[in-house]
Amino acid sequence: MSADLHPTAQQLCTAAGISRRMFFNAQKLQRKGCEELHDLVKSGDVSMNLALEVARFDHAGQRLILAEFPTIKPRDRAGFVELVRLA
Repeated sequence: MSADLHPTAQQLCTAAGISRRMFFNAQKLQRKGCEELHDLVKSGDVSMNLALEVARFDHAGQRLILAEFPTIKPRDRAGFVELVRLA
C-alpha cells in the first residue's frame, strides 16, 4: 500500500477494480459535475475524460453542452467541448 494514499481509498480502488487516478477523477466529477453528467458517465455514454472537461463549466453551462450531445457524433464531442471552452 502506498504511503501517499489513505488506506480507505486504496481499499475502495482495489474492491472496485479501478486505478487510483480513476478513483480521484470520480471524486472530482462527483464534486463538480451536474446530475445529468453523472448519469451519462454511469450509463457509459460519456467517458470520464470527456466528463471532466465538461465539468470545468458551471452546472448551467454543463447542461447547455449536454443538450447538444445528441446532435453530435460521439467522436466529435471532445472537439465541441474544446471549442466552447475557447469561445
